[in-house]
Formats: sequence, C-alpha cells, structure tokens
Amino acid sequence: MKKALGLFVMGLMLFSLFFVRPVNAVDYTPKDIPLNSDEAKARFKADLQWYLQYGHFVISNGPYILVMYSPENLYLKLEKFTGARTVYTDTLPKDGYADVIEYQGVQNPENVILQIAKGEYDLGMFAFPAGRYQGLGADILANLNLYKSASSYNELTFNTYHDPDKDAPIVTVGDQVYFNPFAIREVRFAMNWLIDRDYIVQNIYQGSGAPMLGCIRPSHPANKYFEPVYQALGMTTSGNEDLALKMIDDAMNKAAQEVAQYGYTLEKKDGMWYFNGEPVTLKFIIRIEDERKEIGLYVADLLEKKVGFTVDRLLWDRQKAGQVVFAKPPSNYEWNIYTGGWGTSGIPSVWIDDYTAWFYAAWYGYVPGAVEPKHVNTVTVEEALKYIGNGDVNAGLQKLGTEYYKNADSLGPMLKWTEEELTYLLTYFTTAGANETPHINPDLIPAEPIRITTAGQYWDLQKISMLIGVMESERVFLIETWEFYPANKQRVVKITPEASTGIGQRWSIMTAETPDKHLKIAQFASTGAMFMSAFNPVGGLSDVYSVRVWYLIRDFGGTTNFDGIYTPYRCTWTLERGEFTVPDDAVIYNQTQGWIAANAGSTASVKVTVKCDIGEWHNGVKGSVDDIKYYVAFLYTWAYKDGADDPYYDEGLGGTAAALQNVLGFQWTDDGYVAYGTYEHPLADDMTAGFYIFYPSLPWELYWAMGELVAKSKEYGIDKTYSFSSAGEGILWLDLLTKEHVDDLATVMLKISGLTWDDVTKTPTTTSPETTSPETTSPETTTTQPETTTTTTPSGTSTTTYVVVGLVIIIIAGAAWYFTKKK
Repeated sequence: MKKALGLFVMGLMLFSLFFVRPVNAVDYTPKDIPLNSDEAKARFKADLQWYLQYGHFVISNGPYILVMYSPENLYLKLEKFTGARTVYTDTLPKDGYADVIEYQGVQNPENVILQIAKGEYDLGMFAFPAGRYQGLGADILANLNLYKSASSYNELTFNTYHDPDKDAPIVTVGDQVYFNPFAIREVRFAMNWLIDRDYIVQNIYQGSGAPMLGCIRPSHPANKYFEPVYQALGMTTSGNEDLALKMIDDAMNKAAQEVAQYGYTLEKKDGMWYFNGEPVTLKFIIRIEDERKEIGLYVADLLEKKVGFTVDRLLWDRQKAGQVVFAKPPSNYEWNIYTGGWGTSGIPSVWIDDYTAWFYAAWYGYVPGAVEPKHVNTVTVEEALKYIGNGDVNAGLQKLGTEYYKNADSLGPMLKWTEEELTYLLTYFTTAGANETPHINPDLIPAEPIRITTAGQYWDLQKISMLIGVMESERVFLIETWEFYPANKQRVVKITPEASTGIGQRWSIMTAETPDKHLKIAQFASTGAMFMSAFNPVGGLSDVYSVRVWYLIRDFGGTTNFDGIYTPYRCTWTLERGEFTVPDDAVIYNQTQGWIAANAGSTASVKVTVKCDIGEWHNGVKGSVDDIKYYVAFLYTWAYKDGADDPYYDEGLGGTAAALQNVLGFQWTDDGYVAYGTYEHPLADDMTAGFYIFYPSLPWELYWAMGELVAKSKEYGIDKTYSFSSAGEGILWLDLLTKEHVDDLATVMLKISGLTWDDVTKTPTTTSPETTSPETTSPETTTTQPETTTTTTPSGTSTTTYVVVGLVIIIIAGAAWYFTKKK
C-alpha cells in the first residue's frame, strides 16, 4: 500500500492520544460540541434540505457533487461544483474539465469494450491484461487508446484465527469444533513455495504482469531494497512444490500431537487429511470478477490434489466477499482463504514507511480483514534472523546486507520484537507512545524511545520487517498485474495518465476532455453493487471502486504530487524542526473534559503552522475552521475507549490510535492551526508536514450526527445498531448512500437540532442544481430509462416526478406526503 494511501487512511480513521484520559468517568457524552447552537441548526437544516433533494448525505467540498445514485441500476452521476474552492497548487488539476460525469456499472466488461470503441461510453474504469484485447480486431483497436497501469496486485489472505485458550489450531463456533490449518504459521509459510507465480503470470495473465514475493510491487522504486530478503529465504518465482509439501506435512503431523491433547484426532488417509474423522475442509472465497477466479481455482486444486485438504470453492462477487472478509470477525470462521486484490487510486509516494504495517501488523492494518480479533504475530526479530542465518543473528544480518545494524548487540531490545513493535517504529520513527497501542507489548518498549535517524537504519529495519512479514505469511503476495484501461479515441481527446496508475485515479478523470464536456464512464461492477464497502469516510470506503468516486467528491488538505512528493492542495503550511515548548493554549481533545492543555510545557520537535481553505460545502454552507476543529475532536473521541462502556468508540478506529500520541497540541487560529508534535520523518520534510495535516471531508455537524446514530441509536427511537467500520449479525455498516441508513440519520439530525420537517421545508435550498434523469443504456437491456427522477421521502416511500418540476415542488410534495404518512 502506498504511503499516500496510508496517509489517506490515517486522515479517515485516526486518531487518539491521552495518557491522562479518565477511564472511570460515567458521562461519556462528548463535551464542548455546540450541537444545539443556532449555527449548528442552520447547518443541520441545510444538510436535511440536501437529503430531501438528493436522498443521501454525501456532502463534501471537492470538485464534483453527487447528484444521483441508483444502486439498483448501478448508476451514479456527478456534476461540477461551482461553489467557492481555493486550491493551492500549480502542478495538479484544480477543477474538472467535464461538467457532468456519469458512471454506469457493468457486469460484462468484454462486451463493454466494444461499446467504448463505438463511443457509447467514453472510457472504462476497469483494466485488463494485454491478452484480453487481443483478437478484438484492428477496426476496434483503432478506436481505442489503451493506458497502462501497474498499480494493482493480487495475494492470498488467510484466516489465521484459533481459540486463544488452546495451544492448537482449533476453532470453536457454538457447539462445533473445526481444525484451521492456516492457524499454523508453517503451513502459511509453505504456500510461498507451493504456488508457482511464474505459472500465474504466463498462463493466467498471458505474460501481463510480474511475480511478487512481498508487499512491495516489483515496479515500485523501493523493490530493489528487498531482493536480499527473498534471496535469504530461498524464495523463487517458480516455487518448490516438493519442499512445500514436506513443510506442510511436517507442520500437520506436529499439529496432530497438539490436538490430541484436547481429545481430537488429525490424520492423513489415502492422501487426504481428516479431523475427528471428517475431512479438513477449507472455505475458499474466490472473487469471480477477474483473473482472481482462475488464480483461486488453481490454488484450490493444489490444496486439494497435492496437499490433501478438501476445498469448498466459494465463487463470490466483491460485495458478498467484502461483507465477510473485511466486515466480520474472523472468529466467526466463515472463511479460510480469500483471493485478495489491491490497488491505489493515488500517485505512489517515494517512501514506504507503513507498507509492512498495513499488510502484516494488527495494530495498523487489515490482518485479516479489519475487525477484531486480528492476527497475532509471533515471529521475533531474533527468530527471523536466526532462521536465515542458520541459527546466527549476525549471519542473518549479513545475508540481508544491513548497513546500520551490523550485529545482534546493535539491535538491543528489538531482538524480542515482533512485526507489531517493529512496524510502529517504521511508521512513526520513534517508539514514543508505542506502549499505549493495542497489539503492542508494552514490556518490549524501552523507557528511552528508540528513533530512526538515518536512511541506512530505515532500510535495514524495512528489510527485517519484510522478512518477518513473509515468514508470518498471513498474506502471500502473488503478482503485480500490468493492465490497460480503454478509452474512446475520438471522444476522449485529451487525458493525463500517471505512470503507475494509468488513468485509474482522480487526476486523470478530472483532466479527461470530451467535445461536449460530458464524460461517460463504464465502471466494472459485480452483480448487485457498484461498491464493496460502506460509503462513509470514517470506517468505510475501503475498496478501490468507491474510493475512485469519493476522490472526485472530496478534496484534500495536501496530496501526493506527480513527483511522489506530498504537496499543498487546500492547505498550506510552514514546517519548523527543533525544540519547542508546547504553549499553554495548545490543546488536545478529551471526550469527557473537552479541549485541555494536557501537554503544556512539554518539548516538541516539530512545529507546523497550517492554513486551510474550507470554502463552501456542496450544500452551499460556508465552511470555517470549526469544521477542522470539531473533526479533530471527533477523531479523538471515536479512536480512544474511555472506559469499558464507552459508546463513542469504534474498534476499527482504535488500530490507528497511536498517531496522535505524537501530536502534543493544537493552537487554533482563524484559518487553521499550529500543531506541536514529536513525529518527524528523518528523511523527508514533506512527509513530516503531511502527518500534521487534518482536513475534513464532511461538514463537522455531519460527523457528529453519524456519531450519535452509531453510539446511541436506541435513544433516538431507532431500533437498529450501526457501526462505522464493521457489519455483522444485527449490526449495520453505516452507509451515507443507503436509504434506510440516511433516513435514520435524518431522524437523529432532527432530534439533535430540535428542528421539525416543517422548519426544514420552509425555505427551500437553492444551493445546488436540479438533477436530471440519466439517459443511459443498461448493459443487460436496450431500454432507456424514462425521463423521470425518483425523490425519496423521509418515511421511506418514493414519489415520482418529472425532471422539469422545480426543486420547490419536489420538497413541498415530499413534505406533504411525509406528514400525511405520519398521521
């Protein structure tokens, strides 16, 4: 994962601090947030008017407005935002060229390529290996421009869970007991040798890709640093089937002794493994939309025919798979393996600080999924170096070609670290605050912080981290894909691709020029949904499909430039390094006390003065520094658990709580803030400054209304339970585009603000343009949608009106219908 994406996730999912928070407070309601003020009421009114008009709460301040979303038709429409936006860049696009952007979800991209060639769509927001375009014919290819992307990569994710109270790979669900072979590290590790990555490249992708042994793509400029890691492990791109089978058999025979202690049997008969007389069965979730289907079937055959596991091949689309792998606890034991795929919608950064943290560490990333209980890392630095050094740490360091750490003594306490502690240091360059972070053992963190200060030290530790990540193998990476996005040569007369991502990111779509300033995009959508994850910027928006759309709707305080450097966009800043005394008016937010000067008098090593333009929100409300201030307060509140019964806490956000342990205080100004902190990138000023840029993607009152819905839905008369970051039995993953969810959110807003629907509809909003119904042809039919639009009322029934009817009539009709139903 790129550092740019890591920073984006930090911006969405951060943060927490506080060594001084009271954990025994009884009142968990956030303090000092003026939800009932006149200004807040005016904001809520504007938000609710937006809801009545558009039927959703996706309100941001980026270059495009979401004016229509029809999930049943896999259709989405954006229109250019004309409100006030000040953008501080001369190198990146400030505004989009197209006045209208339409997305149509398609389930058969091969046929859609022909439609793109005919000009029925302008471009495809999907990419295929070169082989998929072969055989289309010269006449078709003559009408297409193909834009290469090397930003996607595939892997296998394993469910590593086992009962924590048993020293055996056993999983208990209700009254059922299962054997999980991937709870055994050696079995996962052996998968690196069982799989022939060259076979995948040549036979599944027809040469359109490159084998990938760790979480850094072969085309990434940092990949060269990790070649010694793979060589030291003896890894090859073709694998070693005989070695893999021996490793697995040895590990399974050892596991047979472990399960016997609990009265169970594990044995191999006629080439197949049995647990308590029943076949050891793997639930393999195989994504069906692309080549991952063929990868999954290939791996499933290996596991069944070579290893001896029975494989239940679950051929699922992205929506169904995402709801299980990323939104439910792995302890539910609904899956064993998943054909994971990753991509970036941004420009890759030149630094990889948090890559291994994202993919291999429970405190920070997705291992496995994003929900507790997460994978438990056990391999230590010492064990990993001894493994490649034949029992000698010094020999292991020599094999890695380390420059800074020459011997075991130089590693000191780090020898006992796992991937958790090591990736924390790599992400924040200091261990300060690590002992307060979930999944990190505080007993392993020395009182005197360890810091990264040189490039040699940085790359040595990155190598060791990659070594441990591969040995843990909760993920086994397979291939970087080389794919091509199609665009109609006559319609898209100009577009700016990026070397790594092609046109699959914000800047290309913003620069795409068509003769009529109307851009029609065919987006690959599996059956049933355009997106895999919930559309909320707190703990959702975790799939590349939703992120691509969201990046056109929201803006950034800073972003990665085409040169890989983090640069100003809606914020500017001045960075100072040195020693600074945190002043008395530099505050952090405490849920139970409000804004407090918890670190006044402390010494900071970084001072960043930030000035931001919020401009106007899409609903016409003028933004202010309060949007930043209360957004930061929201992040503090939800990332940190204030007592056992704190309803204002989401465990999906707690994993990144460590970030603000390095922020000592904010001095709020009229147009921004001054941040004092201890985080500093030893090698890059841009990344140091970027750490302290907090820029909201929603108005502040919308964050807090969502928080109330998630924390206290029952108190607002809503008989549902919501979460920002997960779904499950009886839990809804909050989605700002789902009708049921936004109806409940509107109810919360009314009760928070004290407004009534009569108050909301007295003065119709005039801040956004009227919508028009799309005239697009569904890929499954030849029927054109009628020239009508559906406006959803608060009670949950639809009222159909002609597009030519003005907004006033829509609101009045909707309100009249609503009050009739309420009676």
